[in-house]
Amino acid sequence: ALSRGNGGRVHRYLPLILPDRVRHYVRDAVTQGALSDVKFKLKGNLLDMPFADPSKGEFRVSAKMRKVGFTYVPKLVQQREAKAWPALAELDGELVFDRASLQVNDAIGQVAGFPGLQLTKADARIPDLMRGATVQVNAELKGPLGDALGFVNTSPLGGLTGQALAKAGASGVANYRLQLTLPLNAIDKTRVQGAVTLTGNDVQFTPDTPQLTRLKGVVNFSESGFAIVGGQARMLGGDVRLEGGMRAASQGAQGAQAARAAPAVLEFPDANVVIRAQGTLTGEGLRQAKELGMVSRLGAYANGSAAYTAALGFRKGVTELSLTSNLQGMALSLPAPLGKSADSALPVRFDNTAVREPGVDVLPFQDQLSLTVGRLVSVTYLRDITGPEPRVLRGSLAIGLEAGETAPMPPSGVVANINLATVDVDAWEKVLDSSSSSSSAVPPVVSATAAVRPGQASAVLSYLPTTMAIRARELIVSGRKLNNVVVGGSRDGSNWRANIDATELNGYLEFGQPAGGGAGRVYARLSRLSLGQSSANEVEAILNEQPANIPALDIVVEDVELRGKKLGRVEIEAINRNAATVAREGGAREWRLNKLNVIVPEATLTATGNWAAVNAQQLATVGGAKGQAERRRTVMNFKLDIADSGELLKRFGMGDVIRRGKGRLEGQIAWIGSPLILDYPSLNGQFNVNVASGQFLKADPGIAKLLGVLSLQALPRRLTLDFRDVFSEGFSFDFVRGDVNITQGLAFTNNLQMKGVNAAVLMEGSADIAKETQDLRVVVVPEINAGTASLIATVINPAIGLGTFLAQYFLRQPLTQAATQEFHIDGTWTNPKITKVDRRALPVGTTSPASGSPETKR
Repeated sequence: ALSRGNGGRVHRYLPLILPDRVRHYVRDAVTQGALSDVKFKLKGNLLDMPFADPSKGEFRVSAKMRKVGFTYVPKLVQQREAKAWPALAELDGELVFDRASLQVNDAIGQVAGFPGLQLTKADARIPDLMRGATVQVNAELKGPLGDALGFVNTSPLGGLTGQALAKAGASGVANYRLQLTLPLNAIDKTRVQGAVTLTGNDVQFTPDTPQLTRLKGVVNFSESGFAIVGGQARMLGGDVRLEGGMRAASQGAQGAQAARAAPAVLEFPDANVVIRAQGTLTGEGLRQAKELGMVSRLGAYANGSAAYTAALGFRKGVTELSLTSNLQGMALSLPAPLGKSADSALPVRFDNTAVREPGVDVLPFQDQLSLTVGRLVSVTYLRDITGPEPRVLRGSLAIGLEAGETAPMPPSGVVANINLATVDVDAWEKVLDSSSSSSSAVPPVVSATAAVRPGQASAVLSYLPTTMAIRARELIVSGRKLNNVVVGGSRDGSNWRANIDATELNGYLEFGQPAGGGAGRVYARLSRLSLGQSSANEVEAILNEQPANIPALDIVVEDVELRGKKLGRVEIEAINRNAATVAREGGAREWRLNKLNVIVPEATLTATGNWAAVNAQQLATVGGAKGQAERRRTVMNFKLDIADSGELLKRFGMGDVIRRGKGRLEGQIAWIGSPLILDYPSLNGQFNVNVASGQFLKADPGIAKLLGVLSLQALPRRLTLDFRDVFSEGFSFDFVRGDVNITQGLAFTNNLQMKGVNAAVLMEGSADIAKETQDLRVVVVPEINAGTASLIATVINPAIGLGTFLAQYFLRQPLTQAATQEFHIDGTWTNPKITKVDRRALPVGTTSPASGSPETKR
């Protein structure tokens, strides 16, 4: 007997008659620890050691062991590349050599590398060290399920399970039973048997599959597989029942037969692990399942619950998934055609399967995604899964197709064939942008502002169509509603091209998606474009709310109609100098209009300008309201060359205002707001008018408003004048010229001149464009002769103004002052008040104020 001993040297106590491999096994298996109460018993002829036949003698060594390390499968008996079996550590128990057997009895301790896995009772024995030594281990353990998964994945058990649990995670404590039979001379014939009792654990098989919570049941396992018995858990917001497990290769045919017998979900006959689930999912459960990426975010549009059936397969580290549900009981608030009420059914099936070459048992390089939603949607993608991000090789999208219509799978790229009553691109963009994710099972969506990794961007784009055909009675895109739409398009990288025909437009379009912080680019060549009132309002709202994201424009339209008015040919070139552009090139952020040409037979408008942010100080100078500091200002430099002003006004609904008249308006105006929203209270600027050879007509000015007042048509209708014949048929003019300044919506002129055949009209005053009122002084000289010709011979300098000009003139021509008539016009545009100013009381060479004493009013 010995009082103590070194566990690492226990092999030295063995008789040399034992085979070398046995003594070397003990040397490598019992590596450390302390022995006490060591007892030896030896009886018989030493040549008969270790006395396998009890009648020839007795050999027994026993010891109490403490903190012993026991590597029950040392490297000595394994192949060089094989994974090691985790050793047992900190063992307390009894070590016994009895004849030809080795025993470890009633041991407690832990698993090396996984201290949380506590051995509550373990026995290990080699029944016969002399012949065919086989290690037998029986153990009961308790500890974290996560440590147990680590035990499986770092040991040969991982290979036995086909690495099905390599990406699994778990929490909570479980109980384990383990039996190992390890032939040391044929370790590949290892036998494993055991069970895991789950008491309410949380388990996630892969990072992109839903988490099982409060999982209960028993997992029985062996070297040929494992099986879930009585599995119950919570998943996706509802209860779920689980069954299945790992099957041997010989079960593949049975799996295929089962798949044919129960086609609700795929059985993955090639997978070595299949887990089936039946349960209920809820909208809230989907929202909480962040690991599902886009599908989880789509849960924001789901309310209620629905039953489902699913199968999850594993083979060589590749996950396969099949799921079906009729979604009855769940309401979807998605855009058409996928919105539904809770009481209606909408069958959905999703399959993600590995694609393998027949007869080749290697890691698959491709997988296939398939999604069907009733008869509405059928989507298929074939993907390359060898890279860090799955990439679509080819695919097809069929949405809303009628019987006989298809979207055939192309040799490469993605084909989309869509036929729907309504296609709301804006609504779907909001849904998909809010649902962007890099989930491997479901593609993320590219948004204008989303940041993606360099290698991810092209992978994401690969899900989008490269060829598409769209038919829709109603298409909503970028705030515009189009009717009776037919689109044939293609995509090359991030550039989209399409021929489009609709009630509102016809022509060719290109759109370059934003990149590098830019806002994208639109190129269009259209034969016609119609913007009704509602469409114009929608475009205005987009311009006003999202100025930073307006793309660059290169647009030519042969025939434009805006709010029912024919605008003729329109040419637009504009760029968006956003934050990225400014950082690269300097300058200020702005939407710059490089060219705006509007061409009709009667006139040509050419303009340039910009739309840029205005700071609070600038706004204060133009009376901006509080909170306007974030708004933007439009500045427009324009030149309008007029061939026929009468026909031009008629085009805009102001007929019978002017006949003929050609000339030019040129200047600059600016206002707070978008280019399509003219804000009168903030309108500022100046322009010059010079129109010749026309006639103001006698008709009611109507919506001509200010032009109607300036035409003097109201004068002969409201007053009895000495020169009625001059205006009775309208005022013919040789020219109208002058300058107009606008400040905060108030237009002012002090040098407007009109020359007629028999009269000259001089005007100064102001008009409030927003309130549609005026305060004007009109001076009429009824006869043009040699003495009065100088009134209109030269342009009145606006720095001098009408008053000074007339005063200087009447000092030289006092007789002309007596024949001159003067009027004061105020009131509204629709109901102007006209007052004749009595000039008889005025001394020669003076002018009257605009508000002179009334003589006659109507």
